[in-house]
Parts: sequence; structure tokens; C-alpha cells
Amino acid sequence: MVMQLLAVDGVSVNLPQDTQMGDMVTMAGGRFRVVPCPPAPAIGTSLPVCINELVMMPSSRAEVWVTYRGANDRLGPPPAGTTATFRTIGLTMGSGDQWPAVDLARVEFAQREPRSLVSYGLDVKGDALSSMQPGGIFVSPSRDAQTQKAAPTAAACKPLPPGHRRRVFFGFSDVTTDGTFALGYEEVDQNGRVVPGSQQPAPDQLEQFDPAHTTVCLPLGPGQTPVHETWELIQLSTENHNFHMHQSRFRLASTRGAGGIIQDNIPLGVATPGSAIAGTVADAQNGVCTVAQWRSGQCTSPPVVLDIPFSQLGEFVYHCHILEHEDGGMMARIQVVPAPQ
Repeated sequence: MVMQLLAVDGVSVNLPQDTQMGDMVTMAGGRFRVVPCPPAPAIGTSLPVCINELVMMPSSRAEVWVTYRGANDRLGPPPAGTTATFRTIGLTMGSGDQWPAVDLARVEFAQREPRSLVSYGLDVKGDALSSMQPGGIFVSPSRDAQTQKAAPTAAACKPLPPGHRRRVFFGFSDVTTDGTFALGYEEVDQNGRVVPGSQQPAPDQLEQFDPAHTTVCLPLGPGQTPVHETWELIQLSTENHNFHMHQSRFRLASTRGAGGIIQDNIPLGVATPGSAIAGTVADAQNGVCTVAQWRSGQCTSPPVVLDIPFSQLGEFVYHCHILEHEDGGMMARIQVVPAPQ
């Protein structure tokens, strides 16, 4: 059944009327199966997003509009006793857990009055667009930062130079030991080269969560305005992970400036070891590639590139939101401080 996607992770979607189907799929970041909406009169200025499947990783949220649709998916009065079932499909988490298909909810269509809606979708004010406009939360100066001074310990917090990005690896701290979930970090310059001295905990190494260690520290922009950074996520595991960040939401860098869809959770897919190392990765490395294997091209894992606007001060974390993975160490601490006055 076709459903209209209204909001993702608490932020209502907004797509211009001329958005192409392929662009919708990209903006959704692989979390939804986007399908053509049934033909009907246009509504408002935003294009409804129609889906028939959702990928809901832990901490994901989505709001959808579900209504009865008859022939050709057009809206119509439901026959008496009409129901639908919201269910999961069987899912294998790469080389990890397997989840069977189950029924989640029964939907009853109990329309009592004549239908007054004539369109196939709802016209929703798009917070994903307004948040990026003048006065929006990802543009306006931070009121909290204007009353604070940068702490002495934050003196080492430097903004990313123009063209630089942060890169985060998802894998194991020791691929020979199962369950050593960990993250790695490095800074990459405008030419794609790793910045010397930026790798944590060490070159081509990953570390499990240490609550006393701040991996990333950054100041707000001039005038205490939000600062946008580009983050590149590299999945080294053949088991699914997802990326979740507290205190901020993000969008795919490829959709920057389009409003579109803003989220705080995105699935990372799985890594694909090449034939020369596939057996070693599966049998001796617990299904997890090393950073060196990824750099050499022996393990394929296209980066997920995000545009992240930081607008709130404080110490918080980013992590995989699968509880076994985050509790096992796949988490890191980040700090955002006021810009120097």
C-alpha cells in the first residue's frame, strides 16, 4: 500500500515540486522505498513523498499518512470491514543478526463520514526547508553561546580548514576478537589526503569508547552561528551498522541546499571484501575488514557523506544505535564550544 512520508526523525520533509524521483531516493538515504505517487491535482508548493517500505534502524522515526486506496491506488471510501496489516519483512543484518518477518499492527479503516479530501497527499509545511532559512535553527546564532565564554580546556578546539572533512570508521578494535566494536577517526584535506597527526587512536586503528576521551572538538562559527561540517562514514563490517548523533541532525551532502530530508540516523550498509580476502575476513577477522584493506581497495565500502550543522553547545556522543554495538564500544565523544570572542 502506498503511504505518504510526512516526517523523518521528527522533522517534516520538504521537496520542491520539480524534484525528480532519483533525487528523492538519494535524499532518503536508503531508508525508504520511494514510489510514484498516484496521479492527482498538485497541492501546495511541496511535493508529497510516497513510499511503500521503510528501513527502521534503532532510533529511527518516521511519520506516515495511511488512508484507504482503491483501484489504481486512488483515494476512496473503504468497504465495510476493510483492514490492512503493517508488517516487517524478513531481514538479515549482513553477517549479523537475522530478524524474521512478523506482523506489527492491524489497521482498521473506519470512515464514518463522506470523504472531503480530494488530493492523494497532504500539504505539509516542510521544517527541513525552514530550518535552513533565515531565522532557522541551523542558521541563527546560538543564544546560549552568546552568554558563555570558551573554557580554557577548549583552546585546542579548532574549526576544520576550508575543504577538510572528518572521516569515521566503523569496525572492530581487534578483528581477531569478536565483539570488539569500535570507531576510528581521521581528518582529510581538500585533496583527499589524511592530515598527519589527526588519526585516533593511531594510524589505521580503531578504539572502543572511552568516556574520558573527546575525539572531536569544534567551536561554533563567527558570531556564535552554527557551523557546517562534512563527515565521511566508512563501514568496515559485513554486519549492518547505523550512524546516530545526539544534539544535531544532518542531511546527505549531495542534497545540500535542497531542503529535502533531515535526519539523525542513517543506515551504513555493509562492506564487501574482495575475492582475494573474502575467506580471511569471514573466517579469521569475524567478518570485519581492516582500515588497511579498505585503503588498498581489497575491501569495498563506498563512503556515506553527510553535511552536519552544529548549533548546540555541550558534550555528547555519536555512535551506532544498535545497542549491542554501542554498548560494546562503537561510540565516541564530541564537544562543541563557543567561538572565541
